[in-house]
Amino acid sequence: MILIGALAALVSVAAAFRAVHGESVIMRRLALLAPPAARPPRWRTVDDRDLRQAALFHGHTQLLIVKCFGLVIGILLGALAGGVVGGSLPAAAVIGYAGWVAPSVSVDRRAMSRRRDAERAVGALLERLEALVASGRPVETAIVALARVPTTSTLVDAVMRRGADGYLLGASLFQALDAAAKEEGIGALASLVTALERSRDLGRGSVAVIRDARDTARAVERAASLEAASMVEGKLMLTLVLCYLPALMLLVVIPLFLTLLDGLFG
Repeated sequence: MILIGALAALVSVAAAFRAVHGESVIMRRLALLAPPAARPPRWRTVDDRDLRQAALFHGHTQLLIVKCFGLVIGILLGALAGGVVGGSLPAAAVIGYAGWVAPSVSVDRRAMSRRRDAERAVGALLERLEALVASGRPVETAIVALARVPTTSTLVDAVMRRGADGYLLGASLFQALDAAAKEEGIGALASLVTALERSRDLGRGSVAVIRDARDTARAVERAASLEAASMVEGKLMLTLVLCYLPALMLLVVIPLFLTLLDGLFG
């Protein structure tokens, strides 16, 4: 057992030394022959797209500074709380870790929320696009015209403007929109553009594609509305249990009970 523990310690020390050790001479010479691809800094904790869509911090540097402040403040609060309750080291570690992770979690949650809003905003865009194309307007000019009309999502507005600007500069409208939608993570818009481009190549009418996508968006919105409506009863019950019943107990039941006890034993 002692020999196994010594071997494990040696392996751990060697692994730690290898982790902090720099590149060897052979690796540096090989890098001169074939330079490695540019890698992002290792301290980036969130994706560039999430950071841009969340719009909470101006770059990874500011996010890292906020995370360091959260870590320091969390350690101090944990030390103070641990000094009162006991066990300051575990409390400082837990609260410090929470302060370090909280900015990244907030960025991730906000970016996901904006992408969900963008997916819902595509439904309204499809309604407008279907109305214009059904009236006889070409789908490309209809999309360019709608690119200047704001929707409920800033992500969708940005993607539409980028596609329209690329189209005015001579690029393919569908390819520009598809690239912008995939970059921003708006799957519904990317699927619509891909279907429109495929229908144009196959000679199929764009109105049918847009109507199919519109019906799908309506079905998704209807399902989301039904799911939200099904949760109303549980939320109302939770509100009743947590808010109204304690107030009823404090204002009515307990005073009535005390009055009855006072009348019995007074």
